Amino acid sequence: MAVTTEITVRYASYIDLIQATPDERMERVRRGFQPAWLAQLAHDLRVPDRDLALYLGLNRAMLRRRVVDEERLSTQESEGLMAMASLAGKVIMACRHPSVERAIVADPLAWLGRWLRTPVTTGADGRRAPIQYMDVAEGRAVVAAWLSATLSPDRSP
Repeated sequence: MAVTTEITVRYASYIDLIQATPDERMERVRRGFQPAWLAQLAHDLRVPDRDLALYLGLNRAMLRRRVVDEERLSTQESEGLMAMASLAGKVIMACRHPSVERAIVADPLAWLGRWLRTPVTTGADGRRAPIQYMDVAEGRAVVAAWLSATLSPDRSP
């Protein structure tokens, strides 16, 4: 099942991000994202922006100030946003594979938002939602690996 043109157009910024070279993505983080990216990503994931900010380790008062002052996020603040946007891009790109579930292809970022909030068994920690790991780099790497495994066509049902 292929991703529709409508999805490709609607989520073009995530596709551009995931198709960028590592150097281009790093430069984007160094320049800093506009705070509006957080609101757009939260909207696309169907996650309240205050919750997304919390899970990315961002201070809401600082975000409001940056919006008012028309300032970009710092490098550290942008890293979490880049990681989340990259997950979004991966899901959209995965929709091009014929084995991806119809529910994912219908609205990839709504699916990702639900997936991120669905608790998984994490060993000693019990059950936690993947989004709860997005505030630190190591947690982001774990979530990216879980997502790749979830989207893998070799995954058993």
